Amino acid sequence: MTTPFTTPVTPPASGSTPATTPGTTPSTTPATTPVTTPVTTPVTTPVTTPITTPVTPPVTTPVTPPVTLPVTTPVASILLGGTVATGAPLTNSTVTFLDAKPSSVTTVTDTAGKFSIDMSKVKSPAIMSVTLSDGRKMYSIWDGSTQGSSATTNITPLTDAVVSEYAKSKNIKPSDISATSVDTTALKTAKNTVKEWIVSAYQTTGGNATSLDILNTPFDASGKGLDAVLDSLNFTRNSDGLTVLYPKQVMLSDSESPSPLRPLSASNKLTSVSSGNDVFPLSQLGSWRNRMNDCMKVTVSARAASAACAGLAPLAYKHDSVNFQTHLFSDIGESNSVGAVFEYPKIMSISSGTSATVELRWYQPLTQTTHSRLAIFRDLGESGRLQDNKVASATGSTWWLYGNQRDLEIRIEPRLSRYENMNASSQGTSPSALFSGIHILINNYKQVNGNWVSTNILAANVTGPGLPAAGLVLAPVDPSLYSSPYLGILNRTGQMPAQLTYAPDSVNEFRLGGIPLSANISTSALDTWWSSQSASNQFYNNTRLLDFSSIQSQSLYTVKVVYVSGQEEIHKLRLPGALPSPTDAKGVAWPVLTNSAEVKDAILKPSSAVTAKWSFDSASLVPEVSFIAGYAPPLDACTNKRARIWQVEKYMGKNDKTIAFTPLDTSACWGPNFPGNSSTTTTDIGIRSLQNGTRYYSFITWRL
Repeated sequence: MTTPFTTPVTPPASGSTPATTPGTTPSTTPATTPVTTPVTTPVTTPVTTPITTPVTPPVTTPVTPPVTLPVTTPVASILLGGTVATGAPLTNSTVTFLDAKPSSVTTVTDTAGKFSIDMSKVKSPAIMSVTLSDGRKMYSIWDGSTQGSSATTNITPLTDAVVSEYAKSKNIKPSDISATSVDTTALKTAKNTVKEWIVSAYQTTGGNATSLDILNTPFDASGKGLDAVLDSLNFTRNSDGLTVLYPKQVMLSDSESPSPLRPLSASNKLTSVSSGNDVFPLSQLGSWRNRMNDCMKVTVSARAASAACAGLAPLAYKHDSVNFQTHLFSDIGESNSVGAVFEYPKIMSISSGTSATVELRWYQPLTQTTHSRLAIFRDLGESGRLQDNKVASATGSTWWLYGNQRDLEIRIEPRLSRYENMNASSQGTSPSALFSGIHILINNYKQVNGNWVSTNILAANVTGPGLPAAGLVLAPVDPSLYSSPYLGILNRTGQMPAQLTYAPDSVNEFRLGGIPLSANISTSALDTWWSSQSASNQFYNNTRLLDFSSIQSQSLYTVKVVYVSGQEEIHKLRLPGALPSPTDAKGVAWPVLTNSAEVKDAILKPSSAVTAKWSFDSASLVPEVSFIAGYAPPLDACTNKRARIWQVEKYMGKNDKTIAFTPLDTSACWGPNFPGNSSTTTTDIGIRSLQNGTRYYSFITWRL
């Protein structure tokens, strides 16, 4: 049986009745005949009537009948249950109840996203929540209402929006709502508000608008009915911590970007569903996911011959020039995937009804880390139903996990960065700020027969939302100065070079906008700084972008690649997540570096090791990677005279809060220590996270 598991190739480095009491016969009290007093007749000899001795009947010993225990019919528990879903069900997720006792009770969802708990354990009202794999909490409220002998309260983006509308009416955050003071009248108003936003779309699925209760109507995460509405929504948190719902266009043409984002409101209602369930049913993705989880139970060496791994992907799978398992596991080690648990895949978009962009996300118990990848499923039609010696797809249909079939690695990602310069005296030249940008990765190497070879790219022009109208041009970096295989930004004019021209830097993130992190820095001061940066660096937009509404999940970008040979290629890519504005970033609860003074000392005084201690107690982001990066300019003393750039990354588990770094470098010019900081040398430490297709970076540094 053929499976897609072969030896992975490692790509080059990149920058939750009592018993009845028996009856007793009573004792008989003895009867006593009274004593008769003698009567004396005068002059007559008295006649005495003899005294009658009382006769006492024998005491009867009580007879105790045998005890007969009554037959009692068990009383069934009254259950509080519901569905937890964002469209796809959230399986094996912990549901937490903070009730009016007050106390905290938890239960866990099953494989369909369902949960239930004995109602006697929860006193209404109760604040319900579940933590998503990207770190956000999704809320609901059980108001004590029941439906017959049971109660239903779901947790979905819609219930989360209800809780946010309720919190807004009370001028508090959702996390500050107390179960002991829930205002049921205000809660009902919040439910009706959100209901009006989506009821028209719900009716198109055959739903009964009159009986719809956003919190309490039972449903299945099946891609139909209310779940189809959920599939047609995206949700984020604004800077006030409140949930905002947006329509999501799943069905798109090959040349179409989603319409600019407009939050749902009384004037912008959801009138139709766009879930794609009729084209690529959720049940088929669920079948694939179940097979994948079965395969992950198998040791790596046995997967190629295991029936549990058959049909996951064909041998023809290719994504950015690499095979299936290299795409998924190359940077984390396939051996660490044993026991991994995949969530339900999330459909991001379906193009022309035959290609689906899907987010795969899984948890690895061996490393206690969560990972994700964008993947492409394709409908291969009846002729492609069976692949590789007549193996059927794990989806149970003609849809296969197939990859993008590109020979080049090309990725475009939204990126939100928190940059903290610990040096208060250099804020004018290097201000602490929140930046939004687009990260463009075009690898100048591809895999051929298991080897990485140069593709000899001359340059690439990238156009799409947020980028200059004429395009952003990227080119190879000078190999004598940089070791990165990725193109750097050459210009923002769209002008393609006639001959090989190296990019001046290896930077490949185009910064679109930013706001000061500190209230001590004015926006006018930041504008002045931005202008100076834009004048000297092509990777800054001409001016700070203020409107990010067009840069959303599944926005379409065109990449024109020109090779030194003159050959040209056109590639279409979709942005995996929306690009939040820097203002939106204020609503993100970022992890906190608790030993910043210690880290600062290590940066200012070059040392051989540094330890970062992070706190995620209040963070809304789940960390993926902790990193430390250093840069120093090229020196004549260096054998290769390259800029000295290195980065050490460590994947973070659920309990990893202390990360120690000991960088190793063999070049004589680099030495065993961190570079420290000077006018030309820097060290940054931080974390990286992935949430809804958007990359989040938090940098801590010191700039002179």
